[in-house]
Amino acid sequence: MRIVLLSLLLASALLTSAAELKITVLSDLHVSPGNANDKLMPQLVAEINASDTDLVVVTGDLTNHGSDAELKCVHKRLSGIRKPLYAVSGNHETNWSESAGQTFAELWGRERFAVKHKGVVLIGFPTGPYLKMGDGYVRSEDVAFLKESLKRLAGAGEPVIVFCHYPLAGELGNGPMIAKILREYHILGVVSGHTHVQFRQRIYGLDSIVCRPLVDWDKTCGYDLLQTDGKTLEAFEKRLGGEILPFKQRDPIEEKPFPQEAPLPDHVEVTLLHADPASVFTGAAVTENGLYYGTSDGRFVALDPESGKVLWEKQLGSPLHSTPAAYDGTVAIGTTSAPDGQKGGGGIAFFSERARKLLHWQPAPSPVIGGGCATESELYIGGGSHSFYRVDANGSCLKASGEEFGPMQGRPAVGEGVVVFGAWDTNLYALDAETLELRWKWNNGNSQVLYSPGNVNPVISRGQAIIVAPDRFMSAIDLKTGKTVWRSNAYKVRESLGGSEDGSTVYAKTMDGELIAVETGRPEFTLKWVCDLKFGYDHAPCPVLESDGIVYAGSRNGVIAAVDADSGTLLWKFRGGDSAVNDFTRGPDGAVYATLIEGRIYRIRD
Repeated sequence: MRIVLLSLLLASALLTSAAELKITVLSDLHVSPGNANDKLMPQLVAEINASDTDLVVVTGDLTNHGSDAELKCVHKRLSGIRKPLYAVSGNHETNWSESAGQTFAELWGRERFAVKHKGVVLIGFPTGPYLKMGDGYVRSEDVAFLKESLKRLAGAGEPVIVFCHYPLAGELGNGPMIAKILREYHILGVVSGHTHVQFRQRIYGLDSIVCRPLVDWDKTCGYDLLQTDGKTLEAFEKRLGGEILPFKQRDPIEEKPFPQEAPLPDHVEVTLLHADPASVFTGAAVTENGLYYGTSDGRFVALDPESGKVLWEKQLGSPLHSTPAAYDGTVAIGTTSAPDGQKGGGGIAFFSERARKLLHWQPAPSPVIGGGCATESELYIGGGSHSFYRVDANGSCLKASGEEFGPMQGRPAVGEGVVVFGAWDTNLYALDAETLELRWKWNNGNSQVLYSPGNVNPVISRGQAIIVAPDRFMSAIDLKTGKTVWRSNAYKVRESLGGSEDGSTVYAKTMDGELIAVETGRPEFTLKWVCDLKFGYDHAPCPVLESDGIVYAGSRNGVIAAVDADSGTLLWKFRGGDSAVNDFTRGPDGAVYATLIEGRIYRIRD
């Protein structure tokens, strides 16, 4: 107790009386019920309550897995702080959330904030990524919130401090755009976390304070203190129960233009078909009647695939993350909440392509974030958590029984009499395609949930199910027995995979920006070729697509690459934006369609 009192006296000496506003910043708490970080929380809360700080801001990664149990635990701990408290989510809340982010908003009452304390404007917003691995990205609706809040609260030159999880440079796809918006105002600093390394740096012309985690790499424990008189912003590290230390300054980072790609070949046409005002986290379903996708503001949109004109759209409530699937005149999409008049914590909405109306609603116990796999007359789709469905075009539904599946983010594969899918519970599952009875379940031998095949798109071919997962292995599993045929980490693969049109090959994008081709049906890992896509480090989980002998892969920063399927030769590249490519879809006319997180939909004709 004496150490705490001495450190608080030292804090008072360092934080001079000229300061009007004092802020405690917590970042990267990574609390799970009962873990070491959770056990530190009572001491942290007591120390904050005993201080003279005016308010507390949490800049994301409050939890390890974003589970409801973790969120409720950390919320209960932080509720003991007797100061105004504001929080924004981090990638550990938005990437693996079993509630599609809704539990965070319910517990804290908001996803973002804009307030004024002692004449200083404080603005906080989330930065994703949203329900799949990749770079952070400020959603369109959050950009609009930022602009409106700055204009309303800081339009007369008021000082502003901005809070988010990702620093503006590095892993935030539209960081340069956010910096450009902020530079028009009196920004005292941009405060973030994520890196687990504390430093201060001018990023894109803005003073950036990157905060320490609760427990850092050296196992020291602490948080950060800010103070401002409205003119300058000071920052200090506070060791839990101990001393106060200054920040280390790093060299500034200036914005660098993204390298230009070479002109497209004359026979290749890449057309910006449509630019949605919202962000888009889904791929597209394409039929002769329309192109269908979902948005971050809950709209299910149908476009004319030739002109890009909006044919119709339906508001389905919460953000949509499930890539639509079309079959037998029906198009279906998983939802994160129930539309008006319907029941369920989420579900699957089935629309008639021609009548443009809701035909059926299949409720699910939790948000449906994974895509579905459609055959000619049926849809196979995970029901968020705990449930898996097969639904025909008439709405007749069969639900798998006997298993409690974890959250499912990927898209199942159907073939050779089985349906295969992964979940964030360490398991890959195979069900009988007709009865949905369990054939087998497989795991990679690792109990770490974040190494699960939760966001995989399996390929079924030649008696095998092949996946790449966060454990960075490519694995082939015998389709009949569920036994491992082979596993290889010769290349650093993650979650980006696709199969060839003839079933002879699987293609995987590596985290080193390469594309590899591997033979299917073999008793061991058999490499056909490697192509350097020149993406550099890349962890976006965009599935790979082969169409008419060309393999398409997408990067975390909007680059589409085309590779010859036979030789592995890089044919061309095209940069469509500054955000990750979500997915590729082949249309009935042979054109390939791609969606980007920033809301752009492209058509590719070769």
